[in-house]
Amino acid sequence: MVFPFIIGALGLAVGAVAGTFTTHAVGEKDRQAAKHHRKIANELSEQYAELEQKYYELADKSQNKINELIRQKALDEVEKDCLRLALRLQQHLIYLMADIDREPSIYALQSFREAVDITNEVLCEANEELILIPSYYYARNKVRAIQQQQLINSQNQQFISSRFDIS
Repeated sequence: MVFPFIIGALGLAVGAVAGTFTTHAVGEKDRQAAKHHRKIANELSEQYAELEQKYYELADKSQNKINELIRQKALDEVEKDCLRLALRLQQHLIYLMADIDREPSIYALQSFREAVDITNEVLCEANEELILIPSYYYARNKVRAIQQQQLINSQNQQFISSRFDIS
């Protein structure tokens, strides 16, 4: 009757040793798996940190590029506005030339010359061709303005003379 107890105790001891070995083996497997998972987690964390750094670098580059494009767009708009202004100034110069051709005056010629100078300043800022008015235009219209003024003065004197009978 002792024999079944010895066999039972021996079975229990073998089971305990086997359980210990199994537990140790499973624990070792778990430790190896945990070690492997930590290694993978560390690698993934490093990769994530690298990707995050690259993301922020690209975001900064992208923002700088956006800012540069916005600045360039603003410069393009300013240039376009300058060209529109220059075009309108040129159109007004053409109208003024037509007025001077119809009725020349020294004041109108001086105003025209100032307007051409101002328009040329705008064109120069926009790196465009300047307006060149030939000197004979000024000379011809100045002579016409003087002749017209002399004619008006002569007519005024005749009118005054005829009105007041001054001989």
